[in-house]
Amino acid sequence: MSIKPEWWKKILAGEKTVEIRKTAPKGGAGEPKPWPLLVLVYVSGTGAVLGQFYCHGWAKSDFWPMSYMASRSCVPVEDLERYADGKPLYGWIVGEAEAYDTPSPLAEFGMTRPPMSWQYIEIPETEG
Repeated sequence: MSIKPEWWKKILAGEKTVEIRKTAPKGGAGEPKPWPLLVLVYVSGTGAVLGQFYCHGWAKSDFWPMSYMASRSCVPVEDLERYADGKPLYGWIVGEAEAYDTPSPLAEFGMTRPPMSWQYIEIPETEG
């Protein structure tokens, strides 16, 4: 998932507990696997994955009021409404955020460019 630096700082500080997107992974909160979903965080402008968080599900804006999404996402209601442009938004529930000690290049995850918003990737199992 691509995230702007200021939002990543708020996630790490525990201030931002919902990440807003126009789409969401299959399933949702309470669904069987793949929950919780491991989300790798590409921080815009860095060229690298700087950390990760676990997404414990998501809620759609027709379930959560915009004011609640705004308070959990640190994004003003007016900005959410403008971003939504009359369509639903999805609040990805953020948990267990962790910054990596060493940034990981996108190539390490088989990617040649950052995702526009988010995308599925397969992380190869490491022999341990």
